[in-house]
Amino acid sequence: MLTTRAGLTVLIVLVFAANLVETWAEDRLKETYGLGAERAYDLSYASHQAELGFSFELHDATNLIAAYGYSLSYFGIYPILGIGLAVALARRRQIGAFRVYILGLAIDYVLSLPFFLFFPVLERWAYPRSGAMLLSDKVTEALIEAFRPMSGLDNCYPSFHTSMTVVMIAVCFLYKVRFRVTALLLGTTIILATYALGIHWIPDIIAGIGVALVSVALAARVNRKLEEREADATGARFQPASA
Repeated sequence: MLTTRAGLTVLIVLVFAANLVETWAEDRLKETYGLGAERAYDLSYASHQAELGFSFELHDATNLIAAYGYSLSYFGIYPILGIGLAVALARRRQIGAFRVYILGLAIDYVLSLPFFLFFPVLERWAYPRSGAMLLSDKVTEALIEAFRPMSGLDNCYPSFHTSMTVVMIAVCFLYKVRFRVTALLLGTTIILATYALGIHWIPDIIAGIGVALVSVALAARVNRKLEEREADATGARFQPASA
């Protein structure tokens, strides 16, 4: 699976499918049994305290242009950048960069999943003391409704938007992708949007950056091992037989 572009594509599809199933099952369990509600509130309180009780007072008075801009970044630029990078790397002659990108995203999800399951943190706007609203609702509620099947209301720590964006940026610079500076600038707006829209807390963003960097480092290590193995296999195949 890790040695071909088709296999890597299947891997990332499986990761996103697993995320959809996990989010659906988690939501059903919480609706039926009320699991984790008190813990989510307590951990959200901890996130609020980590920010020294900072409150988004008058968040609903935010300029409509800002609401549209951050919403475009969070819901639009994010998937476009991710898919565009995948296509650009898949078209390269060497598979290494594409493999590191896909593995980085897969590892990022695997590392984040235990936190989603056992350390539920409510999105900022869903925690009353934060004083925040979901700013994208000023544009349309359809945005978050379309996104919700991929992210539970309390799957906030670490920020998956942030971690995936940092994976994209890191891979762009690691493999000198032509539009890497553009990716950095657009990625920065995505990370800022996670906070400005009233979705993520600062600890979520910091943790997301950390998870992403670890994921890319592990993916690069796996890729080096596979490339060494492939080189050894190629060398053995062309080595002349001894007399």
